[in-house]
Amino acid sequence: MGSLPIVTMSASKPRTPADNEVVAADVVAAVRSGDLGVPVVWDHADTGAEQKMQDFWLVGDGVREALEITTLMEQAPMTDLKHWQKVGPGHNTMIPGLTQAWTIMVDPQFNAKALNNGLADWLQALERDQIIETGRWDSARLGVHPTTTAMATAGVVIASSVTGPPPGTVMFGYATGMPSRPAGDPNHISTAVTTALALPKHIKDAEKLDASGAAVRHLFLDPLTRLDIGRALGDGVPTADPVVDPRITEIWLGRPAGTAVEVLRWSKGAGWRYAQVPLAIIDPDG
Repeated sequence: MGSLPIVTMSASKPRTPADNEVVAADVVAAVRSGDLGVPVVWDHADTGAEQKMQDFWLVGDGVREALEITTLMEQAPMTDLKHWQKVGPGHNTMIPGLTQAWTIMVDPQFNAKALNNGLADWLQALERDQIIETGRWDSARLGVHPTTTAMATAGVVIASSVTGPPPGTVMFGYATGMPSRPAGDPNHISTAVTTALALPKHIKDAEKLDASGAAVRHLFLDPLTRLDIGRALGDGVPTADPVVDPRITEIWLGRPAGTAVEVLRWSKGAGWRYAQVPLAIIDPDG
């Protein structure tokens, strides 16, 4: 499937969606527009006005589908992740004065306050010295950059500059200490999705989608916190079907790749399919 234009409907409801949710909704709307041959846009559903609402409606000419966006992860690190979202900068932030965008992978035992307090100065120091990637492994080398040591102490596993997002954009992932995956096995994704969907967190996602009453119900699993999934996305399209709750009709996985988002999607009968969608620049103010 080729690249598709992204169509965005800005939300104007009391509780606005997070930036990463907006990107995911844009991606699903763009792909569904191509599927159905009509413009499909999203409308924010989970505004806090009602209980058990899915995150978005996908709407178009005769189209009304439900979309829930969640993080694909294991049960064990959920408490730490909630702490990260509360104390740290969340999934992403903007740091004025940077000339590049950055991705930061954080350790499960991170020091969120220290990271929050030092991040702007650290990234500016890396850019001044033209360091585009560093991480915990660098701290064992001779002549290590002092910024690397400070970042590693605060729990940074990897810090990498990326192209595509606006300069100053900093996107965070959460390293859950997942076991290694078989090299070159794209079906690792199917196994991981099957395991994840059995967790109470994702069973609740299925319940919310079912409560929508929509005939087509999408669950977008953000794999950014799962290093094993992110790497398996580069191994090709899976051939094995995951075990999916029938209340979910389509599974989505996506990750930024330069100026686009790579997408793997699964539905019963069609199996796994790959798409690439241009990465829109989202205005957080709508």
